[in-house]
Amino acid sequence: MTSEIVPALEYVESLKQKYADLDFPAYKLRQLYWKPSQVFFDCKESNRENCLQSALKNTGYAAFAVFFVVKEQSGRFRLLDASFRNLGTETLERFITRFHSQLESMTRLGMQATGLEYIECVGHSYVEP
Repeated sequence: MTSEIVPALEYVESLKQKYADLDFPAYKLRQLYWKPSQVFFDCKESNRENCLQSALKNTGYAAFAVFFVVKEQSGRFRLLDASFRNLGTETLERFITRFHSQLESMTRLGMQATGLEYIECVGHSYVEP
């Protein structure tokens, strides 16, 4: 699992190669990125897997953040993020499932209403209280 955890900025660079001239405000991201579930998280200890599991299982977040690439009418790609309030005791792991099964389609429609084309979700994260 450790090899699937990379510095967030390394992942950002791969996205910039995939989407030409991607406007990507990397300051919004956390320190590390876990590829399988597309999770941005922070870690202050040497065991990244413990930090990841803690981030996935924590129920005390104020909100969850989702990062996605959109295409403007001009053809330029941009990274946007959306926050969703924690419904009480939801974990990041559970939120990721709920986002893709229930909330992603509404997010996609919202982007279309503003003239943006939703391209793909590129990450999930959390907002601490």
